[in-house]
This record gives sequence, C-alpha cells and structure tokens, in this order.
Amino acid sequence: MAGEPLQHPAVTRLSKRFDSATRARVEAAVQAAEVRSKGQIVPVVVAQSSTYADVRLRAALLGLGIATAAVVLALPQAGVAWIIAAQGAGMAVGYALSANPALLRALAGRAALAHASHDRAMRAFLEHGLAHTSERTGVLLFASMLEQQVVVLGDGAIHAKMKDREWDRVIAALTAELARGAPDEGFCQAIAIVGDKLAEHFPAQDPTANELPNRLEVDET
Repeated sequence: MAGEPLQHPAVTRLSKRFDSATRARVEAAVQAAEVRSKGQIVPVVVAQSSTYADVRLRAALLGLGIATAAVVLALPQAGVAWIIAAQGAGMAVGYALSANPALLRALAGRAALAHASHDRAMRAFLEHGLAHTSERTGVLLFASMLEQQVVVLGDGAIHAKMKDREWDRVIAALTAELARGAPDEGFCQAIAIVGDKLAEHFPAQDPTANELPNRLEVDET
C-alpha cells in the first residue's frame, strides 16, 4: 500500500498540461531574462512532492474504523468473519479514496503540503545545480501540482537583494496563473519579475554566458 506515487490523471499528466509550445514559451522567457543579467533561472514543475504514505495509511485506518462501527451498529449479531471482511473492505475503500487529490490535501493539511513542497524544492535546487553558479545568483521557480504549492528559492547573492515583498510578488504571479490553468503565463510572469531584479542588481557582462539550461524541467513522478 505505502510508497507508490499517486496516478491521478489531473496531477501526473504534466506532459499534456505542459506541452511543447508551453515549454518553448517558458524557455524563451528564461533566455530573455538571463541575457540581461548574470542570473541563472531554473523553472521546475513536479506532479507531487511526496507519496504521502502516512496520510494514505491514515485514510485506510479511518475506513477500517468506519466499517467496523457500521457493521457493529447495523448488524449487532454479525460474526467475526463478517467484521473482518467489512474491515478489509473499509481499509481498501479508504485507501483508494485517498488517491483523490482534493481528499488527500484535506487529510494531509496545509502545513504538511507546504512542508513537503519546500523539501522537494530544496532537493530540486541542488539537483539542477543552482547552488553552484559562479555569482550565487541562481533562482528556482518551483510548482508542485498535487499540493497546489509554489516555492521560490534564491541563492545567497540574489536572496540578499530581494525583499520578502519581491519574493511574494513572484509567488503570487505564478500561483494565480497556475490556478486559472495558464501555467506558461504564470512562469513567464514570475521569470520576468525575477529577471528585472537580476538585471538591476547583477547586470550582464557577457550576454552569451549561460551556466544552466533554460528549459522548463518537468518531473512526472
């Protein structure tokens, strides 16, 4: 039961939601932003940030409890075999229902969703080389679809220049457009805001320099 990624089509089919045209538009936005500065921007979208094995187990146990209570109340003379069968069915139903993204989010709670997304974003920051740019000006724009969470992480040099209000603008732009089904617009707006700040504080010396790929990184798992 535990450990497999959720396979809800609305969450995992990122290749359709982020098709070649969408990816090309985001990549062009990164290129346009970086040519003006010494910054390195990496946009990343993942299907989910955690398997939520513990949450799905709780859902199964909740189903077990409901099934047990239902049998005992409705059929007080039911034998052990009936109760065990109902418990098994209740666990299976609870576990299956927890694959629904809305229900999973409700069971997990906002704090757990935010924590999982931040941890996955930190991992992406390292995976995509943002901690090793020459000017410490790497910026990760991260969206996790299952959690409906956006995380923006800047390396030391750019983080020192960006006030909380500026990071909040980036997050708000990406979050709003993702919510209305326009992910390419969200990433492009967020990239433009970051690009303006990078150009302001770290103007380009060599417009041809590019330390990291400009593409939108898409992770279905």
